[in-house]
Amino acid sequence: MKRVLLSAVIQAVVIFFIIGGLTYFLKGDFFYKNIAVALAPIAGFMRFATAYATELFLSKQEAELAKKGKKDRKTN
Repeated sequence: MKRVLLSAVIQAVVIFFIIGGLTYFLKGDFFYKNIAVALAPIAGFMRFATAYATELFLSKQEAELAKKGKKDRKTN
């Protein structure tokens, strides 16, 4: 959980600076219409949600595979 949250925060900060840099380069204003301020937290939240859902899904699959592997070993 901590790793997922940390990666989401880092991604939000990086996207903030990328979008801000692009708007500064194109429009001459880092905070042009607050695009960077609005989109960076949204991207961070989406990163957190998808990474956490993937982590939950994969941990369930790993548990099922481990159970299946134990059953296969017992039958051999």
